[in-house]
Amino acid sequence: MMNLKTHIFISLSIFFIILLFSAVGLAVDTVEIDYGDQATVEGYAQTMFDQGYNLYQAGRYGDAIQFFIDATTSKPDFTKAWYWLARTYQEQNMIDEAIWAWKKVVSLDPNNTHAQYFLNKMENWKIYGKDAWEAYEQAQNAYMQGQYVPAIQLFNIAIKANPGLDAAYYWLGISQLKNGDSAAAVKSLEQYLTLQPNDKNAQYWLNQAKKGKK
Repeated sequence: MMNLKTHIFISLSIFFIILLFSAVGLAVDTVEIDYGDQATVEGYAQTMFDQGYNLYQAGRYGDAIQFFIDATTSKPDFTKAWYWLARTYQEQNMIDEAIWAWKKVVSLDPNNTHAQYFLNKMENWKIYGKDAWEAYEQAQNAYMQGQYVPAIQLFNIAIKANPGLDAAYYWLGISQLKNGDSAAAVKSLEQYLTLQPNDKNAQYWLNQAKKGKK
């Protein structure tokens, strides 16, 4: 028969072996949990973004916003999710929210010219109103292409939408001058100078328009 000392030795040996394997197993489990948590965060953010994008494509913008928010909340540096959140806010005319989101995109990706453009657009929507600024931008594009008659029409639309959009008077006057209507250019540039009296370029073009008027 096994004596008492031998029995105690064997029992303690088994106990320590079990304890050792338990500790190793715990350590392995801990490492797996750490990696698993990181993968879960990344995977969750991507899943939320994918769901949001699908909803956006389906025209369910309110629902899409919630999923984009979930994606950016779980992964704050998820630039693509911020971009589509900003774009969805913009298309829903949620100007303050769009400005906030576009600023986040620019902070994460300073070289993103699209984000910079849309941030500028949203800030001008807030200052002048969407209708006025959109008409002004379209007028600028027409002017740059040498299409002065459409530019004149669009600048007038912008002014009607917001008479405080001072730059529209300036470019209206320049367009009218290039289109050969000096008398109209004088009126537009004079109106602009009541809003921006220290603009030397406008003063120069007003003098040119007055010379053409004679």
